[in-house]
Parts: sequence; structure tokens; C-alpha cells
Amino acid sequence: MIPRKYREFAKAYFTIAVRDIQRAKQALSLKDYPECFFYSQQSVEKSVKAMLEVKLVFKKEHDLVADASNYLQELGKDLDTVLDALDYLSGGWSISRYPVINGQDIKTPEEIITEEMCRQGIEYSEKVLKIAESFLRKYGII
Repeated sequence: MIPRKYREFAKAYFTIAVRDIQRAKQALSLKDYPECFFYSQQSVEKSVKAMLEVKLVFKKEHDLVADASNYLQELGKDLDTVLDALDYLSGGWSISRYPVINGQDIKTPEEIITEEMCRQGIEYSEKVLKIAESFLRKYGII
């Protein structure tokens, strides 16, 4: 049995992940690509954290690859999709928010994140959100 605290965290993470993908799509419509990329990354991260809560794993950190690999094996082939999304969007919260050094130049998020990156981020987010929804339904969380 999954303790109440973990069930509630799982449901809350999933609820926020759904809102984050909506925010990403809104940002795309406004051509705010850094914001879109940020919320795509956040949606994936919170979807994965929701699934980890079911496995009694609480994570505050952003790097979830090792925990997803260790605790979400039951996803089968869907785990590859989750790991691909985490890999693609890793650091998304950082590069979408802060300037970075590129060679000798300082680049802003607006100079780095493209529409294509944003669209790919949304695509990954949608896939992971569906995987998380199915997973959470299986365990009676949502």
C-alpha cells in the first residue's frame, strides 16, 4: 500500500505537470521559446517525480535519470521514452533562465533556444505525461 503522503505528492506533481505543459504550449503560441522549453522540462520532471512517489521515492533534485532507471523498470519500453525526454530536456530549467558562455560569447536564453527545440520539448512532455497518467491510474492515484 502506498502511504497517503506519497499518494498526495504523486497526484500534486501530476496536476502541476499538466499545467506546465499548458504553460509550455501558451509560451509557444507567444513565440517565447525559452519559457516554452522551461515548462516542457518542468512537465517532464514533475511527471517523473509523480511516478517516483508511487515507488516511495521523494526527489527535490532536477536530475532524475538514475532514479527513473532504477525505480521505473516496470514501464518497459516506455522507460526509454522517459529517459530520452529527461536527456533531451536536462538542464532546461537552467539554459532557459540564465545566460551561458558559448566560446568567447555570452548568450541569452533567447539566443540559444529555438522554436524547434521548444516543439521537441513539448512532444516529449506530451509523451511522458501520457505515460505518467497511465502509470498513476494503474496505482489508483488519479
